Amino acid sequence: MRIEIIGSTTSIIPPTGQAAIERLAYYQALGLAKKGHKILLFALEGSSVPQENVRIIEVGKKETLWGRGDEPKTVEKFGVAYKVRLRLANLANALSKLIDLKSDYDIILNNLPDEAPLLPIANLLGKPFYHVIHLPLFPELSELFRKYNTKLISISNAQRKSFPDLNYIATVYNGVDTNKFTFSPTNDDYLLYLGSIGKNKNPKEAILVALETGQKLLIGGRIKDEIYYKEEILPLIDGKQIQWVGEIDEKGVIGLFQKAKAFLFPTLWEEPFGLVMIEAMACGTPVVAFNHGAIPEVVVDGLTGYVVDNHSRMVEAVKKIDRIDRLACRKHVEKHFTVEKMVDSYEQCLLSWGNR
Repeated sequence: MRIEIIGSTTSIIPPTGQAAIERLAYYQALGLAKKGHKILLFALEGSSVPQENVRIIEVGKKETLWGRGDEPKTVEKFGVAYKVRLRLANLANALSKLIDLKSDYDIILNNLPDEAPLLPIANLLGKPFYHVIHLPLFPELSELFRKYNTKLISISNAQRKSFPDLNYIATVYNGVDTNKFTFSPTNDDYLLYLGSIGKNKNPKEAILVALETGQKLLIGGRIKDEIYYKEEILPLIDGKQIQWVGEIDEKGVIGLFQKAKAFLFPTLWEEPFGLVMIEAMACGTPVVAFNHGAIPEVVVDGLTGYVVDNHSRMVEAVKKIDRIDRLACRKHVEKHFTVEKMVDSYEQCLLSWGNR
């Protein structure tokens, strides 16, 4: 098949930091290309997928401001709406190239969370359009999906509960590269939180649990809410028991996962999936997570960690985390959440059109 994969308008592919959607788009492109499909990947300048069947279509300049510390200068020069306007400019560029290159692809696989403007364009082009739902649905967006009868690929069954009547083609669980995220049978006796720093992900809860249990916590990730970070997180970081590691590259992330005693995931929103959880479990690290959204589909309570409902239960779970077999965590990922299984599932979804 000739597949147009819309990867990102905000980060390079693969990402240099913790950007889950961009990492998944990378493995989509690489895996499908290895299977012989021809891939056009829409991504920012500087993106790279080492496979001869992948052609990168640049839709914007290499990232210069997304969480890289130069926000004050750009805000002063272009105004507080600059990030949004830049993202929209890159999106418009992607839409333009989607039209200009229409003879170079047969089918569209979209990963952008800015999905709405793509729907009428794909409809006008008459191209089969498959959308991977990386974020929770809401009424206005769901109405557009109904209008265009959009082919939807959910990343968990939990995503479907609020709007069960949409045109779901399949659920494809996210995958982790188990050749990179390798198993460690031992740990260095610290708790870990890696992920977005914002209210919905609730990293402050991880700090409070660490403080109550007397455990060391390493915490880091991409700061999505600067005010939340400065007011709720920064004051609790002492550099000893609570240590800030920032947003680090993949090699650094893997090392932290491998030696963590437990990974804390106190999410407050209806979590669509939670890629960091399978990355942790692939390394043998059990997960303790709040029971929201897809958590029970990813973590097996009592086997690969604990699914809990509140702060006190998370504290109790951390205290008994040594009961969890690290090898069981690894085997769970190998059985359900590998990149290979993910790519095979995407291929089957798209072949349902290609073999019609």
